[in-house]
Formats: sequence, C-alpha cells, structure tokens
Amino acid sequence: MLILKKAILTSFVLLSYIGNTSAQGENSSKYFDGLYFGVSIGSQNIFGGAYIDDLDLLAQKNGFVLEFYPGFRKQIFDDRMMIGFELQFGFTDGGLTTNDPRYEWEVSYENNFQSGYGLSAGVVLGAKKNTLVYTYGKLTNRSFNISFTEDTGFTHHQEDGQRFLRYGLSIERQIREKLNVSLIIGGVYVDFGNLVTSQEVNDALDVNLALTYQF
Repeated sequence: MLILKKAILTSFVLLSYIGNTSAQGENSSKYFDGLYFGVSIGSQNIFGGAYIDDLDLLAQKNGFVLEFYPGFRKQIFDDRMMIGFELQFGFTDGGLTTNDPRYEWEVSYENNFQSGYGLSAGVVLGAKKNTLVYTYGKLTNRSFNISFTEDTGFTHHQEDGQRFLRYGLSIERQIREKLNVSLIIGGVYVDFGNLVTSQEVNDALDVNLALTYQF
C-alpha cells in the first residue's frame, strides 16, 4: 500500500511538472482534442466470485484504485462536441474476504490490477470552450486468485476472471495550459449468465479524481 501511495504522488507530481513546463503560446480553443494521458485516484466497485458446489460465492467492496489512461479524442461541430477512445491500466486494493454460510469456510480473493478500454462522448461548454461534460463506457477486466480451506485442512485454489462494463459521467476543466482536472462518477453493469450467485452485485458508485495532460 505504501508503494501504491508513492506511485500516486509521483504520477501527480509528474503531470503537474509537465503542465508547468509546457511551451507557452497562443491559447487554443481545443482543450480536449488529440492524444492525451491521464491518471486518476479514487474508489471503485470491486467484486469477485468463487465457484463452490454450484454456487458463485460473491464478495464485494469499494476499493482504492490508481489508474492510468492514454487515449485520443476529437472535438467536432464547431469544437462543441467530443468523441474519444482510451485504454486503461489500474492498480487496485482488491483484496476481498467472505464466508461460505453453508460450510463456514472463509474465502479469500486477491486482485491488484485491472485493464480495459472504452469510448466517451460529450459536450464542450463555456465561452472559452474550456469545460467538458461527457459520458463514458469502459469494458474492464479483473482477475482474482482465490483460496479457501475445508474443515479437513485441504486448501483449494481458483482463478476468477471478471469482465464487466463501467459507465458514468465526468466533468473536466482546464486548469493550466495542456493540463486538465476532472471528477468522474459512475457505476458498473455485470452479467453472470446462467450462474447462480450468492448475491447481487450492489451498484455502489465509483468516485475518482483525475489529472489529464492533453498533448
């Protein structure tokens, strides 16, 4: 966890430094156009499942996530609309535990990484066109190493892969040349198909703050 906090601090210092040292020129009305690189921190909905005797035993929490996202976006229609695509790579505080009530076994789930890609679309507001409000959808992947021990002392190990949709709304604003800050709020949609699950995934909110460097 200490390493994760140091990585967060280093990332934000780096983006701030890039923003401070960028070349000064004429102000452009396109603050959300072209290649970009972002870093975000916040709380995300983390969940995993262990398959035990025909039941997908779910555990869930809101966990801390540090995420990096390179991408490309384009302003269109007099620069008042935006469409974009991005990749995402994140480090998670993804440890989960729960108990199987049928056997009183404690089940542990470990995850520390996520990845994915997504699309975004929004509108550019303000006379200076320096505020962006957009919606996003991101297909996200997480994997868990799972372990639980029977009463006999035999320990089981499993791997669980989660692929789900993150969606939401963000507001982004330029704070200095090429550097933007944003608030991101969203939820998740997951479909377990025909699996019988121990509970529904609660639609807890993802809440993240981000800095974006627009090249």
